[in-house]
Amino acid sequence: MLDMEYIDDEVKNRIEQLRGQLSVYSEWYYSKNESLISDVEFDRLLKELEELEAQYPQFRKENSPTAVVGSSLKETKFRKVRHKKPMLSLSNSYNIGDVAGFAERIYKALDYRYRDLPFILELKLDGASISLQYEEGKLIRGVTRGDGIEGEDVTENIYTISGIPKVLPASLTLEVRGEIVLPKSKFARLNEKRLAEGEEIFANPRNAASGTLRQLDSSVVAGRGLDAYFYFLVDAESYDIHTHSASIAYLEKLGFQTTGIFEKISSLEEMEKRIAFWEAEREKLDYETDGMVIKLDDMDLWEEVGYTTKSPRWAIAYKFPAKQVTTTLRGVTWQVGRTGKLTPVAELEETELSGSRIKRASLHNLDEIRRKDIRIGDRVFIEKAAEIIPQVVAPVKELRNGSEKEIPEPAVCPSCGGPLEREEGLIDLKCVNPLCPAVIQGTFEYFVSRDGMNISGLGSKIVEKFLKLGYIKDVADIYHLKEHRAEMAELDKMGEKSVENLLISIEESKKRPYAKTLYALGIPNVGKFLGNLLAKKSKNIDALARMSVEELLSIGDVGDKIANAVYDFFRSEKNLALIQKLKEAGVNFAYEENEEAAEGEKDAQNPFRGKTFLFTGKLSRFKREDIRDIVEALGGENLSGVSKKLDYLIVGADAGSKLEKARALGTVTIMTEEQFLALCGDRIKF
Repeated sequence: MLDMEYIDDEVKNRIEQLRGQLSVYSEWYYSKNESLISDVEFDRLLKELEELEAQYPQFRKENSPTAVVGSSLKETKFRKVRHKKPMLSLSNSYNIGDVAGFAERIYKALDYRYRDLPFILELKLDGASISLQYEEGKLIRGVTRGDGIEGEDVTENIYTISGIPKVLPASLTLEVRGEIVLPKSKFARLNEKRLAEGEEIFANPRNAASGTLRQLDSSVVAGRGLDAYFYFLVDAESYDIHTHSASIAYLEKLGFQTTGIFEKISSLEEMEKRIAFWEAEREKLDYETDGMVIKLDDMDLWEEVGYTTKSPRWAIAYKFPAKQVTTTLRGVTWQVGRTGKLTPVAELEETELSGSRIKRASLHNLDEIRRKDIRIGDRVFIEKAAEIIPQVVAPVKELRNGSEKEIPEPAVCPSCGGPLEREEGLIDLKCVNPLCPAVIQGTFEYFVSRDGMNISGLGSKIVEKFLKLGYIKDVADIYHLKEHRAEMAELDKMGEKSVENLLISIEESKKRPYAKTLYALGIPNVGKFLGNLLAKKSKNIDALARMSVEELLSIGDVGDKIANAVYDFFRSEKNLALIQKLKEAGVNFAYEENEEAAEGEKDAQNPFRGKTFLFTGKLSRFKREDIRDIVEALGGENLSGVSKKLDYLIVGADAGSKLEKARALGTVTIMTEEQFLALCGDRIKF
């Protein structure tokens, strides 16, 4: 008996804890337009609460987050309006098995009288829900979702949104529901403007749309460019409409904007294919969508299928893998790269992001850590930069409890224990020991990378092993590894086949273009873009080595720092000796005119073709040289300054005079990194 009481107390405490957390998160999300946790984590906590309440019904409450939709509206500044019919939320699913279970529950509710009923698959927009009421064809009221029973009267703000019909083509009294969104293109411009004016930027288009809709000054709303899409006609049967697909066609006929994406589907296999299709295609859309909505098309069956306290049973939301998630920052590891630069890496409580298990993420540098005020122990938002590299976006300061600790600046190199220096005017710390094991290891990894000599089979673990065994001391020794063929074949996890493949890859690397070889040498400040440029201008390594600083400066996009770095590199006896060894090994150091055919030439509809680009400010998603490479790969041209020849200026944080000059010209298209990504589309994989 005592054990049961103990268990009941534990369960009751956990239920109350979950209710408290979820209520706070909902209030911030709906009333303050801020997310304290990711949608995925919120759904996970909500599901845990649902399961506990189902297992222990004695602890269930009517005002539980499992039974309440949206916000309590405790802090609203607008007049409350009661919905004629509740604005319910949707149950969420994250895999096709959940969708199959949803369909099976519908068939069971209908006593299996039907099989293969048609469903409608539509986009789930990530914005702010709205209900519009019309009387005799005129818009009289716009109401937010609120708690599903009552919402906020935002009619004055709704009238400023051009995409919403103010008068219908027929004298009808009706109610329609949809989503207010801020297009991604306008979101980027809004954040650019707020950044320039020193205001805090919005975290995402959803928060921006919701926050804008609840502005007390309607002129602010009018200036932000909100849009609206509609997906539901209340009491459709009153207009002799009996399917969801027919109701959408009716809304379009009345002039309501829809996404146009409403697909009728009868099989689970087809459903799975179309969900996968839209998950890939969604990045091309100018509005955020976080999933798909699946609805039973036959409205006459909706009442029979029924409702829960907060959701219809005839509809479900399929959520795409999250772009952002929240987790806990457990600690920070400092990595040392081939140049000696220290980079902080976040050690995270493991979580899932975009289909990957994530334990580590980039923190960029100490300056960024201080700017964002990130601390060990924080709950943090993470996302994948350009869908590849996990990075810490921001801490959730509202969830701090006082135990969080500031991230200290390292005093010595974490690899060799040597001294650290910071170059004048720069924020990065560097290890200055040329014999630092991490620097040596990084040099080899850089040389054999895909963008360099592209030697497969020489991963970091193998390089580390070969260094310890003395097979390699500098990168030129890679071309003499065949002398250790027998010993390598005996090593753990190698074998004859692996060694054969490695030696073939090493031989193939000798044919790599001259520009790639320059990149692989690791000349300071020379990445892929400048490697291509220097290769084209110099034609061969000997000519490049003879160039003076003045000659290097005459090459477009080569400034003082780069010119001096290149000049100094070729004045080092050590570097010249290494190049000689590579030459003797047969590595290519001569430029061929056709070696860098731009991919953009293959695409007749390429928006980069014949266009000029320039980048200014602090870029968060790319290194400057990488983004230049993308432009050239797609057939565009990089400029070094703002002029009448410039087509696009891509702007990062703290943009200065170049941005002002571009605005003054009036002919330059100003873009954010997100807009640049949208322009790239699927022409290049990041």
